[in-house]
Amino acid sequence: MLRAAVIGAGNMGRHHARILATQPDVEFVGVVDPDVEGARTRLAAVGAPVFESLDALPEVDFAVVATPTQSHVETALELIGRKTHLMIEKPLAGTPEDAQRIVDAAESAGLVLAVGHVERFNAAVSVLAGLTSDPVMLSFERLSPYTPRIKDSVIFDLMVHDLDLACWIAGGYPVHVEAAASAVFSDSFDVASAVLEFEGGRIASLQTSRVTQDKVRRISVSERERFIVADSIRQDVSIKRETSVEFEESGMYRQANVVEVPYLDRSGEPLARELRDVIDAITTGRKPLVDGAAGVNAVRLAYEVERAATRS
Repeated sequence: MLRAAVIGAGNMGRHHARILATQPDVEFVGVVDPDVEGARTRLAAVGAPVFESLDALPEVDFAVVATPTQSHVETALELIGRKTHLMIEKPLAGTPEDAQRIVDAAESAGLVLAVGHVERFNAAVSVLAGLTSDPVMLSFERLSPYTPRIKDSVIFDLMVHDLDLACWIAGGYPVHVEAAASAVFSDSFDVASAVLEFEGGRIASLQTSRVTQDKVRRISVSERERFIVADSIRQDVSIKRETSVEFEESGMYRQANVVEVPYLDRSGEPLARELRDVIDAITTGRKPLVDGAAGVNAVRLAYEVERAATRS
């Protein structure tokens, strides 16, 4: 049995606790949160013990760090010092330097370190990534209504998901970054647009907003002979191929396409799949799907996008 705990009982932490408490090979020890009474209320359905600090937490093998980003490095280094395997919610840290400190410490201690880029475990996204073989252009739309409780820039709050996915699907790190962004309702960027150029001429465009009166999560991939579209909210994927184009004397034309809809296994929520991947990595010794290096790249790229947007 893997003894596990969650650090932070906020919006993400309570869901991690809920899922870990149901895993058959996990002994869920409890949650660490300085607001003990508030945490107990939020975790009433789980019924897990709540500890006020890491000092009060019993020894565990694995911990999920779901605290505010600014506290990730301090919390992670303390847990690594206690020989604890980690999954840290995205972004891995507030700066690329702190993210690399965490990775180096985990590697030196021989511990598994995973990063919570949960979108990789969305059924539609994982199917799209598996289907993509030679992308020419990738397009990401992540649009949401405004949420006052979020203080981070939309680049670190939302776009960081798609920055990770772009590197994963394109197969590398961008060689050139351009971006523009603006603040609408807050003191930080609320809308942002970025263009990433990868080796071989592959292009990714990312549109991110938290001022849109609708929730959109869509990825499209253009290949030489296919167009693949995934909607991670509707949980569907389609593949389109052009079969013929006919031009008429009037100047009109007709285009015929074949549309394929692959089967998606929608069983299990993405967060449960993500935690299962980390638990299996710990018990088998393999790498998690989203390791520390991927987490560092996402933070580093978010910083590049933020700088490019500030200059524009």
